[in-house]
Amino acid sequence: MKIGVVGGLGHIGLIQAVCLAKIGYKTIAYDIDKMKIEGILKGKMPFYEEGLAELIMETINKNLLKFTSNIKDLKRADIIFICVGTPSFPNGEADLSQVYSAVEQVAENRDSHCIVVIKSTVSVGTCRKLTDNLKNKGLSERITIVSNPEFLKEGSGIKDFWNPTRIIVGSEIEQIGKEVSKLYQPQGVPVLLTSWENAEMIKLVSNAFLATKISFINEISFLSEKAGADIRIISKGIGLDPRINPHFLEAGVGFSGPCLEKDLKSLIYQFQKKQEKASILESVLQVNERQRQRIIEKLEEQLGTLKGKKIGVLGMAFKENTDDVRRSHSLEIVKNIIAQGGIVTVTDPCVKKPEDGGISKEELSNVEWVESPLEAAKGKDAILILTAWEEYKKLDIDKVKEAMINPLIIDGRNLFEVEDMKAKNIHYIGVGI
Repeated sequence: MKIGVVGGLGHIGLIQAVCLAKIGYKTIAYDIDKMKIEGILKGKMPFYEEGLAELIMETINKNLLKFTSNIKDLKRADIIFICVGTPSFPNGEADLSQVYSAVEQVAENRDSHCIVVIKSTVSVGTCRKLTDNLKNKGLSERITIVSNPEFLKEGSGIKDFWNPTRIIVGSEIEQIGKEVSKLYQPQGVPVLLTSWENAEMIKLVSNAFLATKISFINEISFLSEKAGADIRIISKGIGLDPRINPHFLEAGVGFSGPCLEKDLKSLIYQFQKKQEKASILESVLQVNERQRQRIIEKLEEQLGTLKGKKIGVLGMAFKENTDDVRRSHSLEIVKNIIAQGGIVTVTDPCVKKPEDGGISKEELSNVEWVESPLEAAKGKDAILILTAWEEYKKLDIDKVKEAMINPLIIDGRNLFEVEDMKAKNIHYIGVGI
């Protein structure tokens, strides 16, 4: 079977393409950006993902994977996955223009029928509208649309592909839905065959629910601080209840990145479009925004004015094991400190300079980028820990203290024990502890 992946150089598309090739399918990854393709073929990955470069080279050498910027090369593919971006408009609505364009391009360059699988995260009702659009253009005989939302996490995307928790397929034709699910269904993994609308909503609601758990525990963390409790113990205690489970119950600086916030805002917009109020979802967003501000407030409580104060920031990526800074909480916090006249030095294991995280130099023009946490700590009035990188958990705290002019650490990820820091005469402030 021949498989095509459109938008094959994004996080989802590239992993989808290379893993399908690894299974043994002849796979073509399409993207309009020729320079990105050239970079990949030279071993330069467009994002950080452990083991990705090696897997790409392996499947290319076995003649199972190839890249193209010519849409006509997908002409003979039996199944084509659409993995293009769906960024948000300011009002939260998902911009689906790339999805519509990709589907139309595929249809216009076909002379035989194929299955088009939508992996991109889309608004509820999109697959039906795509099908109606193809009918209006006289192209519906060439394509059958299937919804197959992705559930890959950045930093563990390849592992998640091989070990999915479930496979969701929305199709109007049961047999075609089964055909798609069997492409990469590991033994024992549940498959849910359902409608387009159900599949589309499952993806959005999954992310909205995870965001809700994070905001819930973060709101409780505020009371925990006031009451003298420890949010980590509280999280452990409630997480032992199997109805709740411990996942996404770690209090901290809040959620960020390219998915949770975007999907949450998309759902809120879809409620508004139906003249309904998404009270819980709106509160989840408000709590999250407030949590970022609390980090700044903790800093102000200790230093007073931030003007002229030197602050070291550990972690720019929105989570560990990725180089993605899109919608990162760190980015917003750093901008806030700079706006108040603070002097900021940042470090991150994967984001060594602005371009690594897709940030323009102008966006953070007054920020110094350094290689290590010790460099970031040198001569600082305070340190903020904003990403839970494993190497930060293993920091030589004595050396960090020695490098600072004021031993103040505000930890947005609760990586250390309060008593241990107190014993070292470090003023340590976590979240909910």
